[in-house]
Amino acid sequence: MNLTSFLEKRMLPLAEKISNNIYLSALKNAFISLIPFLIVGSFFLLLINFPISGYNEFMASLLGKGTLDKLNYGIDASYGLMTLLVIVNFSRELVEKLKLSQSTAILPLAIFFLMAPGKITSATGEVIGGAYALNDFSAQSMFLGIIITLVTLKMVQYLENNTFTIKMPDSVPPEIAKSFKSLVPILFVMLFWIVIKTLFEATSYVTAGNFISVMLQEPLLHLGNSIFSQLIAETLIGLFWFFGIHGDSIVSSVMGPIWQTLSAQNLAATQSSLAATNIITQQFRDVYLIAGGTGFTGALLISIFLVAKSTRLKQLSRLAAPAAIFNINEPIIFGLPIVLNPLMLIPFILTPIVLCTFTYIVIYLGWVPPTSGIAIPWTTPIFISGFLTTGISGAILQGVNLIIATVIYMPFVKVLDKQYLHEENIQLQEKDAFHPQTQTISE
Repeated sequence: MNLTSFLEKRMLPLAEKISNNIYLSALKNAFISLIPFLIVGSFFLLLINFPISGYNEFMASLLGKGTLDKLNYGIDASYGLMTLLVIVNFSRELVEKLKLSQSTAILPLAIFFLMAPGKITSATGEVIGGAYALNDFSAQSMFLGIIITLVTLKMVQYLENNTFTIKMPDSVPPEIAKSFKSLVPILFVMLFWIVIKTLFEATSYVTAGNFISVMLQEPLLHLGNSIFSQLIAETLIGLFWFFGIHGDSIVSSVMGPIWQTLSAQNLAATQSSLAATNIITQQFRDVYLIAGGTGFTGALLISIFLVAKSTRLKQLSRLAAPAAIFNINEPIIFGLPIVLNPLMLIPFILTPIVLCTFTYIVIYLGWVPPTSGIAIPWTTPIFISGFLTTGISGAILQGVNLIIATVIYMPFVKVLDKQYLHEENIQLQEKDAFHPQTQTISE
């Protein structure tokens, strides 16, 4: 039995179970609906972080100082509101699947604002109440948003199904009656979350979001700067992304200072005409492990271009490719999707682990020197980034990594493509059955 057949036999049934699960299916659909926002956000992100030396200065002279920074508004309205967008779509999907009152669809959003800190600290240290920081709504708060939506609507379902509602007389217009049906559930749900928020405020965590963040980051504090810590970090990043959590933000908040310190040591050695000695650095990850984005998904796109036949994969790859060239891959993570997709979780985690181990060995053996410590924009495309940080040998190593990653992704893409082709054929048959062609019978 070859790998493709094994994956079809073992992994597809699991993927189908997840697809048939009401809650996971609703969440996956919520992520997929974000694709237009993510592609537009990627466009703004790239324009602001275009990896060419002197680009920002040129644009400032062309458009005026500060004009390019205005595009951050576009990023704020897409990536910056990712959690809110997911809550809205996830809630809408669940309300429909669970057959709840439509007025409860906006309840999770209201609860999320209730649970958010609602305070920011100014540059002078003053705490301002009634204000929200943008990262309260970004992907960093995704896990909290998902939990709030799920718990809130499950409570509403229980209350509505157990007649904890106000039933209006038959003479009352249906729309008004439906609104009043959700009144008591909304009251009980809000009281529940007010109690939860009050309890958190009595702890050192202060907010539920901070509690989740600390619990996720705490294990990372015990990691060092060895190959083993890097492998653990890459595994955790992949796992976080699988559940819709911004793995890079969570892990980099702890490991980033370590990686950057090691990069600075290499840069100091390079400037002193000495050999760089640290293998694990910020550039080690940026250059050799995330070409195309986290998970080395540039190779995933190449695999799709090579073997995919389904319309869904072909269209998605064409839309995601321009951003992926510059290591922006949220359209792939949420659109393929990799989130909540057990089939794609395997190569998404396996690829960085294999590349991390292989690259470390190659550098350790002296075949390619460690990165020089020169900081480059994270949007720098593959091969250019390798050449700038290590020279021609770095670009060659990136090419080898690209081949390895493509080989890893290929069988998984074939299985996923087969699944999507099957779904597309079913949809086509249903469409043909619903709109039968008119036939002319000649006698």
